[in-house]
Amino acid sequence: MTNDSATRPAATDGRSWTSIFRAPEWGLVAGILVVLALIYVFNPSQSFFSAYTQQALFHQVALFGVLSIGAALVIITGGIDLSVGSVVALASIVSAKLLTDWLRGGEPTVLPPSNLVVALAIALTLLMGLGIGLGHAFMINWLGLPPFIATLATMAGLRSVAMLLCKNQSINIPFDAYRIFGKEPKWTLLIFAAVAITASIMMGKTVLGRHLYALGGNETAARLSGLPTRRLKAVAYGLSGMLAALGGILFTGRSGQADPRLGVSYELYAITAAVVGGCSLSGGLGSIRGTVLGLFLIQIVIKGTAIVVKGVDPSQIEGLVLGTVVVLAVAFNQRFRGRA
Repeated sequence: MTNDSATRPAATDGRSWTSIFRAPEWGLVAGILVVLALIYVFNPSQSFFSAYTQQALFHQVALFGVLSIGAALVIITGGIDLSVGSVVALASIVSAKLLTDWLRGGEPTVLPPSNLVVALAIALTLLMGLGIGLGHAFMINWLGLPPFIATLATMAGLRSVAMLLCKNQSINIPFDAYRIFGKEPKWTLLIFAAVAITASIMMGKTVLGRHLYALGGNETAARLSGLPTRRLKAVAYGLSGMLAALGGILFTGRSGQADPRLGVSYELYAITAAVVGGCSLSGGLGSIRGTVLGLFLIQIVIKGTAIVVKGVDPSQIEGLVLGTVVVLAVAFNQRFRGRA
């Protein structure tokens, strides 16, 4: 008995160390290194590795990262959220209207709003995103709608609401107190890092995270085990909606304009990053760190291809890259993880 108990922790430690190096995220790290090596070989000027390009890359990853983490949380629970881009647009318009009209109380809009007004506008916009996510959970839990249909409906409807609120016109937001979070890369990266670390701890170290994985792995078994499946869906969709609203604030801060056309196809970015990062569309698999690495891989491929292939703009190929990558990632997950 004594010998068994003495050797068991050592064996467990050994398994834990080897499991770290068998983690699927290492495949993403290898993929990123391979792509970087190819860019280094085919781009003699090495412009991709300049400080300016790297700053732009990390800024872009941080902006789309908050959306991707929200999408990953929903996918892990076995759902899908197609409304991300429309929530970004609505959050952009709502925060702009709050700053320039609804919270000003007759104050001339040429004057910058107080820090209290900026904080209140951001808080109310995030609460709106939370409410939209809870609305998705209500339609799924109580109306029995499939997640695809519920979020597809709001994908179309919310963008129309954004257009109605601003009369289909953009709104200028020159206020530094608001723009700093999306315009300054260091602040955007800090916000993204805080969101990623918090979500990673929640999913990997808490009871809530284990319950969300259980829900995605087998909803029927989770319900029969006594887990509050409806409440868990509300948590996942609520967080996704709030993070999409946060993304709307950051994207608006970067450009200085609220636009109802903002966020078109952003849900594809978010879902692709999650799937490439190892999230199974069937639910129950995936990680936040994998999603972050998947987003890095996508952005490196898009920017690297645009630099290596002369005369190509990243916006011209991002759709092709996203479509190709998501097909390959889903096919890989279905074929190899299905066997496992």
